[in-house]
Amino acid sequence: MRTVQKKRVLFLVLVVLGIAAAVIGRLGYVMLFQSHKYLGLAKELHQREREIKAPRGIIYDRNGVVLAGNRAVCSISVIHSQITQPEEVIERLSAILEIPEEEIKKKVERISAREKIKSNVAKETADEIKDFKMDGVMVDEDYKRYYPYDDLASTVLGFTGADNQGIIGLEVAYESVLKGKNGKILTMTDGKGKEIKNAAEEREEPIAGKDLYLTMDIHIQKYAQQICEKVKEAKKAKRVSMIVMNPQNGEILGMVNVPEFNLNEPYQLKGGKKELSAKKKQEKLNQMWRNWCINDTYEPGSTFK
Repeated sequence: MRTVQKKRVLFLVLVVLGIAAAVIGRLGYVMLFQSHKYLGLAKELHQREREIKAPRGIIYDRNGVVLAGNRAVCSISVIHSQITQPEEVIERLSAILEIPEEEIKKKVERISAREKIKSNVAKETADEIKDFKMDGVMVDEDYKRYYPYDDLASTVLGFTGADNQGIIGLEVAYESVLKGKNGKILTMTDGKGKEIKNAAEEREEPIAGKDLYLTMDIHIQKYAQQICEKVKEAKKAKRVSMIVMNPQNGEILGMVNVPEFNLNEPYQLKGGKKELSAKKKQEKLNQMWRNWCINDTYEPGSTFK
Protein backbone atom coordinates (compact mmCIF):
# COMPACT_ATOMS: atom_id res chain seq x y z
CA MET A 1 0.00 0.00 0.00
CA ARG A 2 2.80 2.36 0.97
CA THR A 3 4.63 1.46 -2.23
CA VAL A 4 1.59 2.50 -4.30
CA GLN A 5 1.31 5.83 -2.45
CA LYS A 6 5.02 6.51 -2.93
CA LYS A 7 4.65 5.85 -6.65
CA ARG A 8 1.71 8.26 -6.87
CA VAL A 9 3.59 10.97 -4.97
CA LEU A 10 6.65 10.43 -7.16
CA PHE A 11 4.47 10.64 -10.29
CA LEU A 12 2.88 13.92 -9.12
CA VAL A 13 6.30 15.35 -8.28
CA LEU A 14 7.60 14.41 -11.72
CA VAL A 15 4.53 15.95 -13.38
CA VAL A 16 4.98 19.21 -11.42
CA LEU A 17 8.68 19.30 -12.21
CA GLY A 18 7.92 18.62 -15.90
CA ILE A 19 5.39 21.48 -16.06
CA ALA A 20 7.79 23.82 -14.23
CA ALA A 21 10.61 22.90 -16.62
CA ALA A 22 8.34 23.54 -19.63
CA VAL A 23 7.27 26.95 -18.26
CA ILE A 24 10.86 27.94 -17.44
CA GLY A 25 12.00 26.76 -20.86
CA ARG A 26 9.27 28.75 -22.58
CA LEU A 27 10.05 31.90 -20.54
CA GLY A 28 13.74 31.50 -21.33
CA TYR A 29 12.99 31.13 -25.05
CA VAL A 30 10.75 34.23 -25.06
CA MET A 31 13.24 36.33 -23.08
CA LEU A 32 16.30 35.26 -25.06
CA PHE A 33 15.05 34.77 -28.60
CA GLN A 34 11.79 36.78 -28.89
CA SER A 35 12.55 39.80 -26.72
CA HIS A 36 12.74 42.16 -29.73
CA LYS A 37 9.37 41.01 -31.02
CA TYR A 38 7.54 41.59 -27.73
CA LEU A 39 9.41 44.83 -27.07
CA GLY A 40 8.12 46.07 -30.42
CA LEU A 41 4.55 45.03 -29.56
CA ALA A 42 4.80 46.80 -26.20
CA LYS A 43 6.02 49.97 -27.91
CA GLU A 44 3.14 49.89 -30.37
CA LEU A 45 0.72 49.56 -27.46
CA HIS A 46 2.19 52.44 -25.45
CA GLN A 47 3.26 54.82 -28.23
CA ARG A 48 1.10 57.45 -29.90
CA GLU A 49 2.10 58.46 -33.42
CA ARG A 50 1.91 62.07 -34.61
CA GLU A 51 2.57 62.90 -38.24
CA ILE A 52 5.03 65.57 -39.35
CA LYS A 53 4.08 66.93 -42.76
CA ALA A 54 6.78 67.05 -45.41
CA PRO A 55 7.17 70.32 -47.33
CA ARG A 56 6.02 69.99 -50.92
CA GLY A 57 8.55 70.52 -53.69
CA ILE A 58 8.73 74.04 -55.14
CA ILE A 59 7.77 74.76 -58.75
CA TYR A 60 10.08 77.17 -60.62
CA ASP A 61 10.04 78.70 -64.08
CA ARG A 62 13.06 78.23 -66.38
CA ASN A 63 14.87 81.18 -64.72
CA GLY A 64 14.38 79.99 -61.13
CA VAL A 65 11.39 82.23 -60.31
CA VAL A 66 9.07 80.59 -57.74
CA LEU A 67 5.64 79.85 -59.20
CA ALA A 68 4.39 77.60 -56.37
CA GLY A 69 5.91 77.60 -52.88
CA ASN A 70 5.03 76.74 -49.28
CA ARG A 71 3.94 78.71 -46.25
CA ALA A 72 4.38 77.43 -42.71
CA VAL A 73 1.02 76.77 -41.06
CA CYS A 74 -0.20 74.47 -38.26
CA SER A 75 -2.94 71.95 -37.58
CA ILE A 76 -4.84 71.93 -34.28
CA SER A 77 -6.15 68.72 -32.73
CA VAL A 78 -7.31 67.39 -29.36
CA ILE A 79 -6.71 64.15 -27.45
CA HIS A 80 -9.70 63.26 -25.25
CA SER A 81 -7.76 61.27 -22.63
CA GLN A 82 -5.37 64.17 -21.94
CA ILE A 83 -7.88 67.01 -21.59
CA THR A 84 -8.19 68.16 -17.96
CA GLN A 85 -10.29 71.31 -18.45
CA PRO A 86 -12.71 70.65 -21.32
CA GLU A 87 -14.75 73.84 -20.80
CA GLU A 88 -11.65 76.02 -21.16
CA VAL A 89 -10.49 74.10 -24.26
CA ILE A 90 -13.89 74.45 -25.96
CA GLU A 91 -14.23 78.16 -25.13
CA ARG A 92 -10.71 79.21 -26.12
CA LEU A 93 -10.51 77.17 -29.35
CA SER A 94 -13.93 78.42 -30.40
CA ALA A 95 -12.94 82.06 -29.86
CA ILE A 96 -9.49 81.83 -31.47
CA LEU A 97 -10.36 79.58 -34.43
CA GLU A 98 -13.84 81.09 -34.97
CA ILE A 99 -15.56 77.70 -34.88
CA PRO A 100 -18.92 77.17 -33.12
CA GLU A 101 -18.55 75.76 -29.60
CA GLU A 102 -20.99 72.91 -30.36
CA GLU A 103 -18.74 71.66 -33.16
CA ILE A 104 -15.61 71.71 -30.99
CA LYS A 105 -17.46 70.16 -28.03
CA LYS A 106 -18.38 67.08 -30.11
CA LYS A 107 -14.72 66.50 -30.97
CA VAL A 108 -13.48 67.18 -27.45
CA GLU A 109 -15.94 64.70 -25.94
CA ARG A 110 -15.38 62.02 -28.60
CA ILE A 111 -13.35 59.14 -27.16
CA SER A 112 -10.67 58.57 -29.77
CA ALA A 113 -6.90 58.66 -30.15
CA ARG A 114 -6.97 62.07 -31.83
CA GLU A 115 -9.52 64.51 -33.27
CA LYS A 116 -8.45 67.22 -35.73
CA ILE A 117 -10.08 70.60 -35.07
CA LYS A 118 -8.68 72.67 -37.95
CA SER A 119 -5.93 72.54 -40.59
CA ASN A 120 -4.01 75.37 -42.30
CA VAL A 121 -4.02 77.57 -39.21
CA ALA A 122 -1.74 80.61 -39.43
CA LYS A 123 1.41 80.26 -37.31
CA GLU A 124 0.59 83.41 -35.32
CA THR A 125 -2.81 81.95 -34.38
CA ALA A 126 -1.23 78.59 -33.49
CA ASP A 127 1.34 80.34 -31.27
CA GLU A 128 -1.52 82.07 -29.45
CA ILE A 129 -3.10 78.67 -28.73
CA LYS A 130 0.27 77.29 -27.60
CA ASP A 131 0.69 80.11 -25.08
CA PHE A 132 -2.36 78.91 -23.11
CA LYS A 133 -0.67 75.50 -22.55
CA MET A 134 -3.94 73.60 -22.46
CA ASP A 135 -3.66 69.89 -21.68
CA GLY A 136 -4.78 67.67 -24.56
CA VAL A 137 -4.50 70.39 -27.24
CA MET A 138 -1.89 69.55 -29.86
CA VAL A 139 -0.34 72.06 -32.28
CA ASP A 140 1.55 70.39 -35.14
CA GLU A 141 3.62 72.02 -37.87
CA ASP A 142 2.24 71.86 -41.38
CA TYR A 143 2.60 73.51 -44.79
CA LYS A 144 0.16 75.26 -47.08
CA ARG A 145 0.68 75.74 -50.81
CA TYR A 146 1.14 79.37 -51.84
CA TYR A 147 1.11 80.87 -55.34
CA PRO A 148 2.85 84.29 -55.37
CA TYR A 149 1.36 85.35 -58.74
CA ASP A 150 -2.27 84.43 -57.92
CA ASP A 151 -3.87 83.74 -61.33
CA LEU A 152 -0.73 83.44 -63.49
CA ALA A 153 -0.75 80.11 -65.39
CA SER A 154 -3.48 78.86 -63.07
CA THR A 155 -4.86 76.15 -65.36
CA VAL A 156 -1.32 74.94 -66.07
CA LEU A 157 0.07 74.88 -62.54
CA GLY A 158 -3.07 73.61 -60.83
CA PHE A 159 -3.49 73.66 -57.04
CA THR A 160 -3.53 71.41 -53.98
CA GLY A 161 -6.27 70.29 -51.60
CA ALA A 162 -6.64 70.47 -47.82
CA ASP A 163 -4.12 67.64 -47.32
CA ASN A 164 -1.65 69.31 -49.70
CA GLN A 165 -2.23 66.73 -52.44
CA GLY A 166 -2.38 67.82 -56.10
CA ILE A 167 -5.86 68.39 -57.54
CA ILE A 168 -5.34 69.53 -61.15
CA GLY A 169 -2.58 70.62 -63.53
CA LEU A 170 1.11 70.04 -62.91
CA GLU A 171 0.45 69.69 -59.19
CA VAL A 172 -1.33 66.39 -59.78
CA ALA A 173 0.67 65.31 -62.85
CA TYR A 174 3.90 65.44 -60.80
CA GLU A 175 2.32 64.45 -57.46
CA SER A 176 4.77 61.57 -56.90
CA VAL A 177 7.72 63.94 -57.40
CA LEU A 178 6.45 66.93 -55.42
CA LYS A 179 4.76 65.34 -52.39
CA GLY A 180 7.79 64.13 -50.36
CA LYS A 181 7.53 61.72 -47.42
CA ASN A 182 5.92 62.62 -44.09
CA GLY A 183 7.82 62.10 -40.83
CA LYS A 184 6.44 61.15 -37.42
CA ILE A 185 6.83 61.64 -33.68
CA LEU A 186 6.31 58.65 -31.36
CA THR A 187 5.32 59.60 -27.80
CA MET A 188 5.11 57.18 -24.84
CA THR A 189 1.70 56.90 -23.13
CA ASP A 190 0.38 55.12 -20.06
CA GLY A 191 -2.40 52.51 -19.93
CA LYS A 192 -5.09 55.23 -20.18
CA GLY A 193 -3.53 56.78 -23.28
CA LYS A 194 -2.09 59.82 -21.50
CA GLU A 195 1.32 61.00 -22.60
CA ILE A 196 4.04 60.36 -20.03
CA LYS A 197 5.71 63.64 -19.13
CA ASN A 198 9.49 63.87 -19.59
CA ALA A 199 9.48 60.57 -21.52
CA ALA A 200 11.83 60.42 -24.49
CA GLU A 201 10.25 60.90 -27.93
CA GLU A 202 11.28 59.10 -31.09
CA ARG A 203 11.32 61.39 -34.11
CA GLU A 204 11.52 60.48 -37.78
CA GLU A 205 12.26 63.58 -39.85
CA PRO A 206 10.16 64.24 -42.98
CA ILE A 207 11.74 64.17 -46.43
CA ALA A 208 10.90 67.22 -48.54
CA GLY A 209 9.48 66.75 -52.02
CA LYS A 210 11.67 67.32 -55.05
CA ASP A 211 11.56 70.67 -56.86
CA LEU A 212 10.17 71.01 -60.37
CA TYR A 213 11.71 73.31 -63.01
CA LEU A 214 9.50 74.20 -65.98
CA THR A 215 10.37 75.34 -69.49
CA MET A 216 7.91 78.21 -68.93
CA ASP A 217 9.30 81.74 -68.85
CA ILE A 218 7.37 83.97 -66.45
CA HIS A 219 7.98 87.11 -68.54
CA ILE A 220 6.62 85.47 -71.70
CA GLN A 221 3.70 84.04 -69.68
CA LYS A 222 2.78 87.48 -68.31
CA TYR A 223 3.00 89.10 -71.74
CA ALA A 224 0.94 86.36 -73.37
CA GLN A 225 -1.73 86.69 -70.68
CA GLN A 226 -1.95 90.47 -71.21
CA ILE A 227 -2.42 89.95 -74.97
CA CYS A 228 -5.14 87.35 -74.38
CA GLU A 229 -7.01 89.64 -72.00
CA LYS A 230 -6.92 92.48 -74.55
CA VAL A 231 -8.19 90.18 -77.34
CA LYS A 232 -10.96 88.84 -75.09
CA GLU A 233 -12.14 92.37 -74.31
CA ALA A 234 -11.84 93.62 -77.90
CA LYS A 235 -13.62 90.64 -79.45
CA LYS A 236 -16.05 90.17 -76.52
CA ALA A 237 -15.00 86.52 -76.48
CA LYS A 238 -15.94 84.01 -73.79
CA ARG A 239 -12.36 82.82 -73.53
CA VAL A 240 -8.99 83.16 -75.27
CA SER A 241 -6.13 80.63 -75.22
CA MET A 242 -2.54 80.85 -76.38
CA ILE A 243 0.47 78.53 -76.47
CA VAL A 244 3.97 79.95 -76.94
CA MET A 245 6.42 77.27 -78.08
CA ASN A 246 10.07 77.17 -79.06
CA PRO A 247 9.88 75.63 -82.56
CA GLN A 248 13.47 74.39 -82.37
CA ASN A 249 12.90 71.93 -79.52
CA GLY A 250 9.17 72.01 -78.64
CA GLU A 251 9.65 73.65 -75.21
CA ILE A 252 6.50 75.35 -73.92
CA LEU A 253 7.46 78.91 -72.97
CA GLY A 254 3.95 80.03 -72.11
CA MET A 255 0.40 78.65 -71.95
CA VAL A 256 -2.56 80.91 -71.25
CA ASN A 257 -6.30 80.35 -70.77
CA VAL A 258 -8.19 83.60 -70.16
CA PRO A 259 -10.08 84.03 -67.89
CA GLU A 260 -7.66 82.49 -65.40
CA PHE A 261 -8.60 81.92 -61.71
CA ASN A 262 -6.91 82.74 -58.39
CA LEU A 263 -4.84 79.73 -57.34
CA ASN A 264 -4.90 80.87 -53.71
CA GLU A 265 -8.74 80.80 -53.78
CA PRO A 266 -9.46 78.04 -56.31
CA TYR A 267 -13.01 77.36 -55.13
CA GLN A 268 -14.13 80.98 -55.52
CA LEU A 269 -16.35 81.34 -58.60
CA LYS A 270 -16.09 84.57 -60.55
CA GLY A 271 -18.93 86.94 -61.28
CA GLY A 272 -20.76 86.72 -57.93
CA LYS A 273 -22.79 83.67 -58.89
CA LYS A 274 -26.07 83.15 -57.08
CA GLU A 275 -26.57 80.20 -54.74
CA LEU A 276 -25.96 76.99 -56.67
CA SER A 277 -26.53 73.34 -55.90
CA ALA A 278 -23.43 71.29 -55.07
CA LYS A 279 -23.59 69.54 -58.45
CA LYS A 280 -24.00 72.78 -60.42
CA LYS A 281 -21.21 74.48 -58.51
CA GLN A 282 -18.84 71.57 -59.20
CA GLU A 283 -19.68 71.78 -62.92
CA LYS A 284 -18.86 75.51 -62.89
CA LEU A 285 -15.59 74.87 -61.06
CA ASN A 286 -14.59 72.14 -63.51
CA GLN A 287 -15.16 74.56 -66.39
CA MET A 288 -13.15 77.27 -64.63
CA TRP A 289 -10.23 74.89 -63.95
CA ARG A 290 -10.20 73.42 -67.46
CA ASN A 291 -7.01 73.84 -69.50
CA TRP A 292 -8.56 74.59 -72.91
CA CYS A 293 -5.17 74.47 -74.64
CA ILE A 294 -4.70 70.75 -74.10
CA ASN A 295 -8.17 69.42 -73.25
CA ASP A 296 -10.08 70.71 -76.29
CA THR A 297 -9.73 70.18 -80.03
CA TYR A 298 -9.59 73.17 -82.38
CA GLU A 299 -8.70 73.90 -85.99
CA PRO A 300 -4.98 74.65 -86.47
CA GLY A 301 -5.80 77.36 -89.03
CA SER A 302 -2.85 79.35 -90.34
CA THR A 303 -0.22 77.21 -88.65
CA PHE A 304 -0.15 75.10 -91.88
CA LYS A 305 0.73 78.10 -94.10
